[in-house]
Amino acid sequence: MIRPVFSLVLASTLALSGCAATKAPPPSPDPVAAPAKDALYRPRRVEPGRLEYAPNRNTFAPILTERVAYPTQGQANDAYRRLLADRRPEDAPSSVRLFGCKPGALDPQTARVARLPGPVVHCATDFLDETGRQSGRRTVNFYYSRLLWRMQPVDPPLSLVPWRDREASPNGPWRWVPGRDRYE
Repeated sequence: MIRPVFSLVLASTLALSGCAATKAPPPSPDPVAAPAKDALYRPRRVEPGRLEYAPNRNTFAPILTERVAYPTQGQANDAYRRLLADRRPEDAPSSVRLFGCKPGALDPQTARVARLPGPVVHCATDFLDETGRQSGRRTVNFYYSRLLWRMQPVDPPLSLVPWRDREASPNGPWRWVPGRDRYE
């Protein structure tokens, strides 16, 4: 009685340790592996601290702001593979991971978010190296075009816009009256 139980426990322990030891490699930037069509998914609910799943059990970004169509983590990696197929830089990170997404596209010149028609979102995106470690975080626009999620990295300006002439608001005793012209 003890021998079959011991062998069963030993076999299950070895099986579980073998599963824990194998680590899934990060997705390779192979453009052939990217599918020809992406499904358009929308989270069921958007709640802080709750991870949402697509119907294919792929996850969305952990932080979402509204209930609109977002790329899943797998679709974001597929969009990254398509981007690498066009450019193919040698020192490019091997995969991406979405951190937080919001509707609208970030304009790289003005650093403002513009709401556009159709599924367009901008996401804080972590770029991962071959070992799965984060090598950087950048803002990336994702847009859904011709049945595919596409990725557009943006580099917004990091300095403040200088004002030409710093004009103070007029001070007058009647400035609080609504409907008055600003420069009376």
